[in-house]
Amino acid sequence: MKKYLSSLLLWLVFEAVAVILWLSLNNLFYLLNFSYIGTAIAVGLALHLKKWKYARNAVQIAVGLYMLVYLGVLCRENMQIEGFWYYLFLGTFQAAVIHYVVAKIFGPLLFGRGWCGYA
Repeated sequence: MKKYLSSLLLWLVFEAVAVILWLSLNNLFYLLNFSYIGTAIAVGLALHLKKWKYARNAVQIAVGLYMLVYLGVLCRENMQIEGFWYYLFLGTFQAAVIHYVVAKIFGPLLFGRGWCGYA
């Protein structure tokens, strides 16, 4: 059970961010967004620690489909680099800004290059 502590801690970090953003910005989207992504990544890490060779692929499919279907198609968020600069200079805290700051800048500094760190 001790080997799954890192997975639990990572999930708790995502849940803390989810609750803080949800309460401070009064938007349920942040709670659902960070809870889903944190759960997917934590489960993937636990599966990797269990030596399941498709753990990384499962996380990529879970998070990638979420971003494509929910954020891209249903919410119509611009997740491209243009959307990042647009929302950043507009002064709003939208999905593209969160994605680039967390997944492409600070995420690779903390965890190494994952799926988004290669882009």
